[in-house]
Amino acid sequence: MTPAPFVDLREAVRRSPLDLPGVEALTDEDRGRAQEHWRIHMAAEFASARVFSGLVPQLMAAGLPYEDVREVTDMARQEVEHGLQSARVLAALGGVPVSALPPLDPVPAHDGLPPLEAVLRNVIAISCCGETLAVAVIGAERERTAIAQLREVLTGILADEVGHARFGWRLLRDVGPALDGEMKRRLSAYLVAVFERDLCIMQGCADGPEASFAALAVGASDGPLAWSTFLGTANEVTIPGLERCGLKARWAFEKAWARAGLAGEAPAAAPEGAAGVVERAGWLRP
Repeated sequence: MTPAPFVDLREAVRRSPLDLPGVEALTDEDRGRAQEHWRIHMAAEFASARVFSGLVPQLMAAGLPYEDVREVTDMARQEVEHGLQSARVLAALGGVPVSALPPLDPVPAHDGLPPLEAVLRNVIAISCCGETLAVAVIGAERERTAIAQLREVLTGILADEVGHARFGWRLLRDVGPALDGEMKRRLSAYLVAVFERDLCIMQGCADGPEASFAALAVGASDGPLAWSTFLGTANEVTIPGLERCGLKARWAFEKAWARAGLAGEAPAAAPEGAAGVVERAGWLRP
């Protein structure tokens, strides 16, 4: 049996350690929750390099400009670097920067579709949805920390994530004139699957426990806050942005909500208290 892939960044962290003053005052529970967050983040960011690497041949097949290919190639390197920065935080919290990797699934090929439509499906799912949410999440984490060294790490990661999200919005805007009504209809239908995936993942997060303020200040996850952040970003940034690009994103979100088996009607506005999240993610509005 082939062993499960894992990432071991102990040596890389040893060469570039991070000190986080004050974390010794955390309770064992808060420290443990923060370690778990950064361990997951380390593995997820490291593995995300394959996503952007997988986009490169699709961009080439679609005949997109050299600058786009170069930019996405740089994004893969940045994701690996985010993995290292997360590992440095994990080690500073007393954790060991070793973790199993999430499934290393290839980027969907979307065989049988025109090359431009295939790459747009993935760019919308990755940049316009996933990376836009990442901007809101990491921006909030950055604002909550009072530790200068952690804020510096989060500032660097956030700057890259903003670039990753903006790439998708810019690409969708630039190729808009080339999209006929039928392609927009198919892209809108595909959004149902993208939103359903995200709703199922984030609903699972919503069931997680709340975190103390001290734990939040060093990055620990908070279930209800994660759900609120997702809904706020989707309703105030992602869906309106996709609608402006000619896609039926609100319709797709409502269909996905029903398919995910969630109670009631899909919310059409940001939850109370999500205004700061929306403002941060609003940097990305095309």
